[in-house]
Amino acid sequence: MINWGAVILGFILSIILGGIFAVIVPIWGGILGLLLAGMAVGYMVGGDAMNGATNGALAGIFGAIVLSLLLLIAGTLILGIIGFAAASITSLFILAGFVGVMIIMAVGGIIGALIKDEPEVVG
Repeated sequence: MINWGAVILGFILSIILGGIFAVIVPIWGGILGLLLAGMAVGYMVGGDAMNGATNGALAGIFGAIVLSLLLLIAGTLILGIIGFAAASITSLFILAGFVGVMIIMAVGGIIGALIKDEPEVVG
């Protein structure tokens, strides 16, 4: 079951923690921040590992979609059709890169759900 509150919080945490840890530990910090955000999502939703992975992955892909849309809007507003074309190409690369983010956050979601280790509350 998808917990949209946890997904949105995970998206926000991925931006904040990913940015903070990327500055502190330049090479692996961003990945660590994403993993911790995924763990927070998995811990919030509980249930089994699949539930944590699903919610964590949704938080990761939500970030990719929002970032791509913002890029398309900004590129079009600033440079018109040329900006739209450039932002479209860049968005494709961002979405491809966020498949990795989705996987990292899904793994974090699994870990978080296993740490909580209690059944999911339906309702």
